[in-house]
Amino acid sequence: MTRRHPPEGPDRGGAPEAPGRAPEGSRARLADLGIVAYAAVFPLLQVAVICESPGLGYGPGAWAAGATAVALPLHLRHVAHALRGTRPPHGGLSLLVVAAAVVAVTPWASGTWLPSYHMVLVSALIVLRPPWSLVAAAVVVAVQAPLAAAVDEFIPDAVTYYPLTVVWRSASVFVPIWLVATVRQLRATRRALADEAVVRERVRIDDELRETLGTALEAIVHRGGRAAARPPTDPALAGELEALVQGSRQASADARRLVSSYRSGSLRAELGIAASLLGAAGIRTRLELPPGPLPDVVGEEARNALRSAMARLLRDDAVRACVIRVSGDAGASGEARLELRPEPVGVGP
Repeated sequence: MTRRHPPEGPDRGGAPEAPGRAPEGSRARLADLGIVAYAAVFPLLQVAVICESPGLGYGPGAWAAGATAVALPLHLRHVAHALRGTRPPHGGLSLLVVAAAVVAVTPWASGTWLPSYHMVLVSALIVLRPPWSLVAAAVVVAVQAPLAAAVDEFIPDAVTYYPLTVVWRSASVFVPIWLVATVRQLRATRRALADEAVVRERVRIDDELRETLGTALEAIVHRGGRAAARPPTDPALAGELEALVQGSRQASADARRLVSSYRSGSLRAELGIAASLLGAAGIRTRLELPPGPLPDVVGEEARNALRSAMARLLRDDAVRACVIRVSGDAGASGEARLELRPEPVGVGP
């Protein structure tokens, strides 16, 4: 009999792509808006600095404002896609537009415009794949010193000041974006692992049904066909019918046993399912077993409480370890009592 297996996940090679589910909830949306607004602060602030700088006036400020009006929306589009874990469509073209807008106004916007090159650097890190993204970032940093020397600049040590400014400003913008995108990708991976564990458990149950009830039902159909093909006066018909009845009774008993086991569940099976789901979600699970033989079954109330607690832990991204405590004995009712609770990482043997 052919065994079925869960379908393989999509190829996720290369740069991180969109998780299976988009970030949900108001906190995720607020985080996106906050980071996008934060990324817009530096370019707008730089325009204001140029306009208010002594000796520059509003001429350089107008050039800076025009370039920012062109580059900033595309830059923020790159940031928004990075937060979702995707690469912006036609990202190479939009990156070229950002770079052209920033570079083109440099002779007229003065050296004070140079920190705005961080838009080019951050967008390159988002749009391009390594190692090209790193090469582009290094080029942006390297050109700061000659540009600062070429334009009229009143800041002392401008050739060292502006490269450092571009580096720290780019890091201030890119690191929060990278952290948020990474955390979301990890959460999506945990959900995918938990879903895969559920699918594997369902496939196991399906295989068990096929190997027991499926085989018995096929035998019943085969014997019924042979019995139907015999004439009523055939002496072997009674034996065929007797075998058909015995097979039907055995299949009925197997069905009752399987349904009963799925409804009540053995303790070992319930613990195995819980440990598999929690482990697949990245939660280290520790078992505390009572001395002596284990109880045979898990009561309905204990099983529901365990599954409810497990669902809460799988939804809590802060949980990294948990303990399942089993209490009860093999006598009396023969039912186990289960307790599932999180525990600090590092606790336990």
